[in-house]
Amino acid sequence: MRHCLHTISRRLLVVTVLLGWLGTIAAAEPAGEAAAGPQAWPVFRGTPAGTGRSRVTLRLPLREHWQRHFEGRSFTATPVIAAGRVYLGDLDGGFLALSLDTGKTSWEFQSNDSGFPSAAAVSTTDALPLVVVGDDLGIIRAFDRSSGRLVWTAETTGEISGGPTILAERDPPMVLVGSQDATLRCLRVTDGQTVWTHEIADQIRCSPTVGTSPDGERVFLAGCDGRLHIIAVDTGKAVAEVPLGGPTGTTPAVAGSKVFFGTEGGRFFAIDFVSGKVAWEHQPAANGLAYRSSAAVAGGLVVVGSRGRVVEAFAADDGSRRWQRPLRGRVDASPVLISAVDERLNGGEATPVAVVPDTAGRISMLRLSDGEPCWEFDAGGSFAGSAAVVADRLVVASEDGTVWCFRSGPVGGTGNSGR
Repeated sequence: MRHCLHTISRRLLVVTVLLGWLGTIAAAEPAGEAAAGPQAWPVFRGTPAGTGRSRVTLRLPLREHWQRHFEGRSFTATPVIAAGRVYLGDLDGGFLALSLDTGKTSWEFQSNDSGFPSAAAVSTTDALPLVVVGDDLGIIRAFDRSSGRLVWTAETTGEISGGPTILAERDPPMVLVGSQDATLRCLRVTDGQTVWTHEIADQIRCSPTVGTSPDGERVFLAGCDGRLHIIAVDTGKAVAEVPLGGPTGTTPAVAGSKVFFGTEGGRFFAIDFVSGKVAWEHQPAANGLAYRSSAAVAGGLVVVGSRGRVVEAFAADDGSRRWQRPLRGRVDASPVLISAVDERLNGGEATPVAVVPDTAGRISMLRLSDGEPCWEFDAGGSFAGSAAVVADRLVVASEDGTVWCFRSGPVGGTGNSGR
């Protein structure tokens, strides 16, 4: 996602997960760590908790299934996927529904004067078949996910820089949307009517994430006002604020009683949201390069990229750095955590990995145990948006207007691919 400053307006682990930083696979998911199911990637970070994890297992090497190039367009958003369709907006006013199987356009909405810089959110239930997206003029739209029919609109007075979060299980079902007008809105998904609003002191550029405390569900905003905001889902009232020493636009990842995220000033935080205190933090290096990548969490590890052209893994409990992997380009995209099977690795057993695109146009798959690459693809262009994964597919879109879909490859195929 794009950078956040005060003065600028502009699973993984298939029923198995990583235990500790050594990458040991166990038969059950750790308590308090959400993961997207294998059939949908419905929001920016896969789940309302923002963990960036999926239960999908892909067989390596991946092979290119299809690609679509849209001339004159640019994608900075992460695709969302449900019911066999990929939903993605571009900076030039187009919002697309593409077939996951073929890449062909199912329907398209064209705005004449706005673009779509951030991810959409799609409901995975047939009872609520909507996809919701915000644009850079502050308009929120809900479309019928099958036909593209416009169902409702709502307006803010600032750019929507972070993807919406749908809470389909609540009564009524709700969608949370933050705006650069410094306001978080909770809307009814069915008609877009306001349930509550919550205003902070500066822009909101992150996607709102949700976790559970002993006193109820909480929304988390890491704000351009240099604070983590903890808000009650039921009422929209502030529960606590934690000072960060500087602005951020990254989306908090929630696991257990902690949220994890980095800041524009190069600090990385783990905050205990029950106590409202910093559990641990990493101070910035001398260059103070920003975190614009949102963190991912799996089995005791926190994985995040930075503008310093590295991917880092920290222990979730104490913040000790487990490994650091340099990449060719800046890492503005956020890691996605899945499992990979490769006959050349661990006797063909599932291995937890992080999928990380970078601004040099390379998609890297790194082992969570040590950060070593196990698959790479040179796509060209530049990636600001993150990957989305479902079933046997991985989808990612580049700033040069290309949407890529990869599929699990055959055993014994070639290792790295490129064009």
